[in-house]
Amino acid sequence: MTVSIIIKTLDDEKRIARTIECALKALPDGEGEIIVTDLGSRDRTIEIASTYPVRLTQIARPARFRSGAGSQLGYQYARHDFICLIDADMELDPAFLPEAIAFLERHTRTGGVTGHIETGAASGNGFLPDRRIGAVDQLAGGGLYRRRAIEEIDYMADRNLHGYEELNLGIRLRSAGWKLHRLDRRFARHHGHDARSRDLLLQQVKTKEPFGIGELLRAATGKPYFYRLLRALPELGVLALAWSFMFGSMLLVATMPGVTMPALIIAAGLGFVVAVTSLRTGRLKTGLYTVIVRFLQAIALPVGYITPRRNPRSWIESRLLGEPDAEVSRDADQATDAYDTAMATSAR
Repeated sequence: MTVSIIIKTLDDEKRIARTIECALKALPDGEGEIIVTDLGSRDRTIEIASTYPVRLTQIARPARFRSGAGSQLGYQYARHDFICLIDADMELDPAFLPEAIAFLERHTRTGGVTGHIETGAASGNGFLPDRRIGAVDQLAGGGLYRRRAIEEIDYMADRNLHGYEELNLGIRLRSAGWKLHRLDRRFARHHGHDARSRDLLLQQVKTKEPFGIGELLRAATGKPYFYRLLRALPELGVLALAWSFMFGSMLLVATMPGVTMPALIIAAGLGFVVAVTSLRTGRLKTGLYTVIVRFLQAIALPVGYITPRRNPRSWIESRLLGEPDAEVSRDADQATDAYDTAMATSAR
């Protein structure tokens, strides 16, 4: 059994070469494939990736950027029994895949397996990684999935999501009776958390990630796993506090005379929230970043929830790069036909 390694990219020229080189070393016995899925890079990411023996596919209009689209785009073109997801700023541990495949072969109802993600620097985003060993809710940060499990739930990642695509996938797999597992060993090394808080905040705005939680809730509305999803989102409680603070602030402004006193009360409240969060995260900048992100998520949630959705089972418009146009067209058409046939079969 061989592996399709999917590398999701967006303006990753600084890391993509090292990520591909590690992925090539990690392929069991050198067999399998590496699929680089690009969501519209404007730097040299594609140029660098094209120098390696990989398949390159890039999202094309009328499709729109979504973080969930990167995983699903690679899945469309994947040809092997196991599918490994990583980001373009990760170095896959060369010993992980053989051990993970062996685990999945021993545990036939486990749909996915991951390990620890080692960061190159202390995390600056305020959100702590899940370090549990054994059964987990999702393969946060990536991992190895069994293709048969994905086929059973129709599609891999929801193309409509700006975030939380791994939680969405994990919930759907577990609702279908599949298990997810984290091994007590390294999965990959991640270099994506050494940016300044300001840069991380700009990245959040650029990728529209705050809309993800509303889109996630919309995707699960009416599904049998909706309440399970709610239990998996403790941040909803924090967002409820953010809404309460915003509504309370508006009430103060509307009912208290003048501007000075309401402004002082609101500023004092914000200062208290930032101070408490900074103590929890260990840094003032991290605390401030975390508070801003939570307020952005609170504001964006209803917008994300009402945003129109496209069928997550539908083929993502894309093109294969680095091949003659005729061959690209034929390969893409064949892949589309195979994908549509698989979707129709699973629907029956």
